[in-house]
Amino acid sequence: MKIRLFLLCLLSVTGCLTAEDAVVSKSAFLNGEGVNGEVAAVAVQADGKIVLGGTFSAVNGVPRSNLARLNSDGTLDTEFANSPVAGVSGPVHALAVAEDGSIYVGGTFNQAGGVATTGLARYLPDGSVDRDFAAKLEPGINGTVFAVAVEADGKILVGGNFATLAGQPRKNIGRINPDGSPDTAIPALGELNGKVNALTPMSAKASLAGGSFRVTNQEAQSLFRVD
Repeated sequence: MKIRLFLLCLLSVTGCLTAEDAVVSKSAFLNGEGVNGEVAAVAVQADGKIVLGGTFSAVNGVPRSNLARLNSDGTLDTEFANSPVAGVSGPVHALAVAEDGSIYVGGTFNQAGGVATTGLARYLPDGSVDRDFAAKLEPGINGTVFAVAVEADGKILVGGNFATLAGQPRKNIGRINPDGSPDTAIPALGELNGKVNALTPMSAKASLAGGSFRVTNQEAQSLFRVD
């Protein structure tokens, strides 16, 4: 009981929260019908807004096609991806937010915000899709994107289950320049044999990839450092 009270107390002039206060605070977030499907990815922006991706068609009863954004208090951002056409045409599996507020959306789809783009899309902070990025990425990614990470230099690392990226051979992992064009400096990553499920930057010059794979001619299995 003491442990529970300690966790609920705030060391401030507001005093100590009761268990009832905690329940009310929790229920007030996304209060309503909630998401009518599966949420597979979540990303928090610098301003505290929350981007959701998955397989759903509504949030709190308002139409949203597999992508939505909440305000920091849990209410629906009515300006972002605010119609079925403004969302994406298939499941979202991965989200990443860049320093400039751009949102990278990965999954299994061929259209985002009414723009033809396969596997990966870039949404601008105002909720519109970056058409120039989609054009540089054409013909997109010929499979499913399960992981996206923005590296320190602004380049985008993409992982999943695919064989080509922007028409270039990239087996399950690849890197994209900020303008959407493929990074040709890492063709050796084409030897990664198996699905990539997770990506995260670990330093200014390297990232980690996790999944179910082997790397040809290396000892790496299921976890790999990408330099």
